[in-house]
Amino acid sequence: MNLSLSSKAPKECRAALENLLFFNPRQHLVREGILQSLEQFGHPQIIELADGLSVRIKDYEIQTLFAFDLDRRGKDLVGVVLFLRTSPAEVAILHVAVHPDYALQGEQAGMGLGIILVEKVKEICSRIVGVERIVFFYRRQVVIRV
Repeated sequence: MNLSLSSKAPKECRAALENLLFFNPRQHLVREGILQSLEQFGHPQIIELADGLSVRIKDYEIQTLFAFDLDRRGKDLVGVVLFLRTSPAEVAILHVAVHPDYALQGEQAGMGLGIILVEKVKEICSRIVGVERIVFFYRRQVVIRV
């Protein structure tokens, strides 16, 4: 597996991104958290920029990190994480989605793509002055100290 992470996705990845965000077969596992997130922040919207795709939720400054498997045909989009600074000391991970092949029971489960995405958010947050913790919006009791 040859993983590449980026804050933008190529425009031709739109269908794959829609599938990850809106039609993920495992989203029922965190349904309640998704509904709470939608109620508090609104619906994610895929936007097309000159240099690729991004995700926006209303006027929030959502950060998006896309994961690509460069070994797959077409260098497919295989994961995405959305996160937001919710206070001076806190960043919330609003959504983590991985392609079914990279989920815990998938063909590529051994790589732990969800964990890799969360670790990358932690690395990013460690460089932001004042951020002390990361919380999972779906499970507020899960807190990562930065």
